[in-house]
Amino acid sequence: MSILPFLVRVLTLILGSTMRITESGNREFSPRNRKSGRAIYAFWHSRILMSVFFYRNRGINCLVSMGRDGEYISRVMNKLGYGTVRGSSSREGVKALILLKRGLAEGPDAAITPDGPKGPREEVKGGAIVLAKISGAPVYPFGFDASRKIVINSWDKFIIPLPFSRGVFVWGNPVTVPAGADEKLMEEKRMELQAEMDRVTLEAGKICR
Repeated sequence: MSILPFLVRVLTLILGSTMRITESGNREFSPRNRKSGRAIYAFWHSRILMSVFFYRNRGINCLVSMGRDGEYISRVMNKLGYGTVRGSSSREGVKALILLKRGLAEGPDAAITPDGPKGPREEVKGGAIVLAKISGAPVYPFGFDASRKIVINSWDKFIIPLPFSRGVFVWGNPVTVPAGADEKLMEEKRMELQAEMDRVTLEAGKICR
């Protein structure tokens, strides 16, 4: 199975190279455009495929689950120029967030799928908000959709764009969390991130239609 990450990487690069991908919204927050500062990128688990293609080779640290599937995903991410930190909200979660915080302090940005690794689908859990609080870095949410795609019957409704389709990334407004945020404010910030991620996901779908 050691050849699987290599094959997935090659197929992802081939598929992505056939697509017409653009960015919309607050494009200045994209890792392609940002010039300074630290960042936590947040996107839905179902949008992983083209996200890791389009923003590859920038050394971004990604949170990847601890299971067997996570091992394969981690290898693919590494081959696409990402760092990986293993953990989740339910297992090794605190350790993973500390490692991501350390990475942010030393330079690399971080990326989290707030509904991963197993859902509920498109529901923001607390990891990204906790990381923003302890690191001081803003959370930059973005959505993605494609004009033609296959939607897998998985828990997250995983999206595989079809070759030669149009893809769009929509960047939303950043969510910042004060270091002294209490439980009430943390929940408010979680809901703020939820609303913004819902908005950019809908906007991406409208653009592609």
